[in-house]
Amino acid sequence: MRICLLGENRGNLDEGMRNITFHFAHLLSNTHQILVLDLRDFISKKFWKNLSEFNPEIIHYVHGPSFRSFLFAKFLSYYCRDAKIIVSAMRPYLPHIIRHIIPLVKPDLVLTQSSGTEEMFKHLGIRTEFLPSGVDIEKFAPITKENEINLRKKYGLKEEKFIILHIGSLKEGRNIELLNVLQSTDNLVLILGSTSTGKDKKLYQKLKESGCILWLTFMNSIEEIYALADCYFFPTVERHDYLGRSIADSIEMPLTVLEAMASNLPVITTKFGALPKVFEQGDGLFFVENVVDISNSLTEIKKGVEVRTREKVLPYSWINVVKKLETIYSNLLGANEL
Repeated sequence: MRICLLGENRGNLDEGMRNITFHFAHLLSNTHQILVLDLRDFISKKFWKNLSEFNPEIIHYVHGPSFRSFLFAKFLSYYCRDAKIIVSAMRPYLPHIIRHIIPLVKPDLVLTQSSGTEEMFKHLGIRTEFLPSGVDIEKFAPITKENEINLRKKYGLKEEKFIILHIGSLKEGRNIELLNVLQSTDNLVLILGSTSTGKDKKLYQKLKESGCILWLTFMNSIEEIYALADCYFFPTVERHDYLGRSIADSIEMPLTVLEAMASNLPVITTKFGALPKVFEQGDGLFFVENVVDISNSLTEIKKGVEVRTREKVLPYSWINVVKKLETIYSNLLGANEL
C-alpha cells in the first residue's frame, strides 16, 4: 500500500503524537511505501508536490484532531480523490458548538481510543475503529535491583529513597500539581518534563519549592529513568474549557503509562481516557480517584505487592498495534490481503 502519514517528523520524540507517527512510519515502511509529511510544512509547494507525486491510497492524519484537522482532511479528499482519508482522534479538541458540522467534513474513518470519544463520533454518524497506542517492549523492560542502584548513582539519586516518577509536560492540564502532596521525607517525586511542549512557570516553581526534582531535558535513554523508579504516577483527569474542548494535556492512551508498565513498574493512575477500557486493576496497577486512594495504593506498593504490569501491556507492543493498523487500512481499501 502507498500510505501517507500526516503529523510531525521533526523534533525530539518526547511528545506523544510525534512518537506515534515515528513508530507507525518505521514499522509500516518494512512492507509498504510510506510518505511522512510534516503538517508544519503544508504551506510549502514541496509538501503538495510530494503528496501529488506519491499518489497515496491511504492518507492518515495522525495529529489531533481539531475542527481544522477535519477541514484539512476534507480538502485532501478532493486533492487526492482516490485516497481513503483516516483521522486519529487521540486527543480531540472540538467545541460543542461546531460538532454538528463535523459530519459535513467527515473522513472515511476515525481511529479512537477512549469509549467517550468513540461514542461522540458514532453519534455524529462517523465510522470509527479502536486503535490503541503502542510500546517498545524491547526498550522498556525490567532490570535487576543491582542495575537500579547503579542507575541511581549515575543520576545522583539516593538509593534509600522511594522514587515516584512522572514523565510529561509541565502544564496545568496534566494535573501534576497533585504531585506536591506525594513529596515527603520518605518519597522523592521525580518529574521528567517534555522539551517540546514548554512549561507553566508558576507550576514549575511550585513543584520545585515542594522538593520535587524536575528535569527539563530530552533523554535518549529514557528507559533508564523508568528503571530507577519505584513506581509511576499518572494524575491527569478529564478537563474541558467553557466551549467543551478537552484541555487534559495527554493523548487518551498515554505512552508513558505503557512504558512504565512495560518496565514492570507499579503504576498509580486516574481512570483517564482509554486506560480503564484497556486494562483491569490489579497486579500492580492501581486506578485512583482521590488522595486517599493514592495513599492506600502507595502503602500497598511499599508493602511489596506482586507486580505484573508488564504482562498486561505485552499485547500492545508497537508490532501488534501496527499489524492492527495494517488490517484497518486493508479493510478500508476493500482488499482481502495486505
